[in-house]
Amino acid sequence: MKKILLICSIVFMGFMLNSCLDSEDQNITGSKQFSYITSDNLGNVYARSTSGYVALPITFKEINMLEQGRCYLLSYTWISEYGMTQLSDGFQVYNVVLTANPEPVPSAMLHLSDAPQGSGVPFYRFSAPFYSSDEYFGDFWLFSYQWKKKKGEEANVEFYKSSETTDTSSEILIDVRLNKIGTPTETTETIKDELIAVNLHPLRNLLQTPGGMRAKEVPIRFRYYIEGKSEPTISSQPYYMIIYTD
Repeated sequence: MKKILLICSIVFMGFMLNSCLDSEDQNITGSKQFSYITSDNLGNVYARSTSGYVALPITFKEINMLEQGRCYLLSYTWISEYGMTQLSDGFQVYNVVLTANPEPVPSAMLHLSDAPQGSGVPFYRFSAPFYSSDEYFGDFWLFSYQWKKKKGEEANVEFYKSSETTDTSSEILIDVRLNKIGTPTETTETIKDELIAVNLHPLRNLLQTPGGMRAKEVPIRFRYYIEGKSEPTISSQPYYMIIYTD
């Protein structure tokens, strides 16, 4: 099974892998795993999930009810008697049983343009991304964040590729903007936890050479506003997308 490097900072995405040492049975339990729905060359639908730092493709009887090209949080269990299914792409997927309803993850597409003027609404907290540097998750990068919400309001998060660069000229800088939509019906604010998955495929299309064979790491940092700070915050470290060029 192909191994991929994942960077994870979202604490609720626990994964437990148990091997019964006194028998040949194995048990895998996933809780709210970030997963991308896709299909093989013959149209067999499956989900790209993870087990720790290892790719874990899975399928289940309800999977055709989910939208391909979207991300979900999936909770499931697998034991050896459930078996595996061979896909036309040359690898196997685990036949799991869902233990909770799939939860669609809100998403946004990267804008290949500068962010609008102004800082928008500051985040209360903004996480580091959970992502795969290749296209395992369809170039979706997952963030968790907190914001101050009044009843009647909803959050809208957008991502913009900046024409600016960081102190390192080769780095890509992406601005993140939070805006509130809707009309508040109360004045009391509560801190709300949310998720957003941004699709960075437009960036890959911009930088990658069709048919390219040479792997290249593209460093990316994110810039956003945090409540109580007058200046924007920039990611303390770069995160890497692997592209292929001539």
